[in-house]
Amino acid sequence: MAFAMTKTEIEEYLYKHIPITKALGVEVVEFSKEGVQFKAPLTNNINHRSTAFGGSISSLLITTGWSYLRLLFDETDPIPRIVIGKSSTNYLKPVTSDFTSELIIPEKEKLQQFREMFARFGKARITLKAQIKHKEELQAEFEGDYIAIKN
Repeated sequence: MAFAMTKTEIEEYLYKHIPITKALGVEVVEFSKEGVQFKAPLTNNINHRSTAFGGSISSLLITTGWSYLRLLFDETDPIPRIVIGKSSTNYLKPVTSDFTSELIIPEKEKLQQFREMFARFGKARITLKAQIKHKEELQAEFEGDYIAIKN
């Protein structure tokens, strides 16, 4: 399935294939090889302290990285399995409003090495970073090791 879709179609794809995204209320802000941003409403993700639940923040950040890799493999047939191998989220400030995740695009050399490993071995690992900011203030930072495995 090509990701040359509308934002609504991308959201529907995520809701179907990663069901937690529907419960989180994920909305696509940007979805291209130049950037991935997803927004989630605080109301769907609020905890007992009236801030965003850490698990919701982590889930949104993991999905941001997964979606970027899924987009990179858009022309591959069949699409490889993409899994998270390890992740770490640092919660720097309480998230008190709707929040947006943003992927930090990896360096071209790193992406090229990842693609070459996948082409050669049918399996490759890459570390991706993402963050949540509010008015340019960093609230959470994420780093995850993703693995693509040829089907």
